[in-house]
Amino acid sequence: MVKEILKTGQCNALSPKYLVKRLNLGTVRALQKQVEKERREGAVILSTSIPPGGYYLPENEREVRQFIKTLENRAGNTLGALKSARAYLEDIK
Repeated sequence: MVKEILKTGQCNALSPKYLVKRLNLGTVRALQKQVEKERREGAVILSTSIPPGGYYLPENEREVRQFIKTLENRAGNTLGALKSARAYLEDIK
């Protein structure tokens, strides 16, 4: 669904707002859930928050590596937040 209309290369990323309208999904959250579903099914859908941001298909290995690094950094930040929240819960027991 999403993958079929995406363009190749970060420079051709399609904005969430455009995709929501084009795919008649209603909300950006619905689009995100659809992208998550397609990724779980094996689609390689990349995204960027660099303005104007959006979703795209990889043009080359560099774009995939850059996307992986972004996700790894985000995961590290999330794990750090989990660690401090869990420590807080342990402290208040």
